[in-house]
Amino acid sequence: MQDYLRNAINSIQKQTLKDIEIVAVNDYSTDNSYNILKELALKDKRIKIINNTKNFGLLYSRAMGILHSSGEYLINLDPDDEFNDSDNLEYLYNITLRNKVDIVTFETFYKNKNRILRFCKESNIIIKQPRLIDSFFIYVDKHFNDIIIWNKLIKKKIFLKAYKIFENYIYYKKWNYYEDNIWSLLVHKISNSKICVNKLIYIYNNNLNKESLMKNKANFIEFTNKIYSFEMKRKILNNIIYRKYLSHECNKLIAYMNKSKNLKKYIESDILIRNKIIYNIKSCIKYYEISNNNKKIIDNLFKYIFDNYLIYV
Repeated sequence: MQDYLRNAINSIQKQTLKDIEIVAVNDYSTDNSYNILKELALKDKRIKIINNTKNFGLLYSRAMGILHSSGEYLINLDPDDEFNDSDNLEYLYNITLRNKVDIVTFETFYKNKNRILRFCKESNIIIKQPRLIDSFFIYVDKHFNDIIIWNKLIKKKIFLKAYKIFENYIYYKKWNYYEDNIWSLLVHKISNSKICVNKLIYIYNNNLNKESLMKNKANFIEFTNKIYSFEMKRKILNNIIYRKYLSHECNKLIAYMNKSKNLKKYIESDILIRNKIIYNIKSCIKYYEISNNNKKIIDNLFKYIFDNYLIYV
């Protein structure tokens, strides 16, 4: 990560909007990242370093950045990514002043795919509730559903409300996967308004830390994070008007578990996860529409659990 950190922070420092705070969260790094941060902070008093006492993961670290910030609006930047131009933050802040919105979503360039991603169908149009949840889930034409958190400028008070909902999970277990998905869903649920702009702001590099996480994705932490993510979505969307979205999420969860090569291993080794699987699948069956193919998967999955653990649902 240290190879990209200077470049990431430099893309912040060179912004034309100077009245900013740079909160750098060091998640118990084992390379030279902390020393680089200290060196940069000595030269730039806008940099505030937060040191985690151990490696807590992405969810906890993002929360610490939010809690230790003092600005009215916040934007997330991964340490191996960067902003596209020096006027990006000034441009986004002016958008909020003109339009009085809680969220500004913008374009992202994926270097590894060599393509620009747009996340909203409607550009420069203010979206208000209840359509904000729709804009999170719906994929239309070539516009992507707005499920990530680092393609947005967001009011801090919205992030703090999201933190209160997310708080128990933040201190529960390490969460490195799907956490930005839940942050994004929460801010869409809590916010009053959003605007999407067709302007390239964020450069996404598929580098060191991301590669490490993706290479180790088929592991127990990733599996549990998927379960936590589904539970949070059910908690956030606890309203009949969102049933179609949760039906979709149920089917995705079942298909995901069916593809997991280590599913039986996880069921055998962790009673908490085993019970969570049973509880969530029961809820899917009871409340949501399940595809015929996934019904067969459920039958096989429950049969395995019943036969081996004498658990009745």
